Amino acid sequence: MKKLLLAACALTLSFCGALTSEGQTAQPPTEPAKIKVVAVDTNGLESFPYDAGKAKFIVTSEDTSGAWSLVELTEMPGYHTNLHRHNYTSEAFYVLEGVLTVKINDKVAEYSAGSYVLIPPGTPHEQGNRGKVSVRLLLTMTPGGFERSFKDRAELFKTVNPADLDFKKKRQENAKKFAYDVEFLADWDLHE
Repeated sequence: MKKLLLAACALTLSFCGALTSEGQTAQPPTEPAKIKVVAVDTNGLESFPYDAGKAKFIVTSEDTSGAWSLVELTEMPGYHTNLHRHNYTSEAFYVLEGVLTVKINDKVAEYSAGSYVLIPPGTPHEQGNRGKVSVRLLLTMTPGGFERSFKDRAELFKTVNPADLDFKKKRQENAKKFAYDVEFLADWDLHE
């Protein structure tokens, strides 16, 4: 399992920043990122509750000079994102437990534990949990930075009920204010 996970992360790092959604090769950075060694027992890391479940920050963009980040997410049944895209960020999902539903363009598919999904920059997508048990997954974002949006969501969750219309509005305000690489496109009915 650990070897498979390391291979998935290496594959993500080698391809995510290198291709655009049209399959074009992106320009390499002029200076290689200075990435420090990260060796952590993830069992000792704190999980932060947020509107979808829990987030555990394993590797942040600060650890990698912005090159990438890795977050463990536990998403409760019924949670789903809306249709969105990241114009500069690749997302890679590695499912640890449960079944993740992902809609890419107009195709919906179910991914069980052991599945890997790579979403290049510019690709409209949605993801969620149609099941009756939580989905636990690793989310790699390349380049890093978008993981900060989960920290903001955790803070917002402390003071605003997610069912309140203000919650969605404040999330969108935060996305603009902190320049998160996310463009909200439409609502999605998880069960369609």
